[in-house]
Amino acid sequence: MRADICASDDYDTRERLLAALAAVGAAREGEWDALGVGLHRFRVGADALSVFIDAWAVDLEGPDQLVRQVLQLISDDLRG
Repeated sequence: MRADICASDDYDTRERLLAALAAVGAAREGEWDALGVGLHRFRVGADALSVFIDAWAVDLEGPDQLVRQVLQLISDDLRG
């Protein structure tokens, strides 16, 4: 499943995405740093998640259930 998360300049939502990834136990493959432009890969057990950021948007791709879980966490965070 692929989901559009936000515009690339929506740093608040990007931070919520990072928090949601941490909440599901996602571990970054490679060096950990802020999410910049490019492809970022994460692992949750045997499952893989990809976050792609370009000049316009941020999107998330991975197994349906895991993407839905991350989206729910971002949504719950918005509701406060």
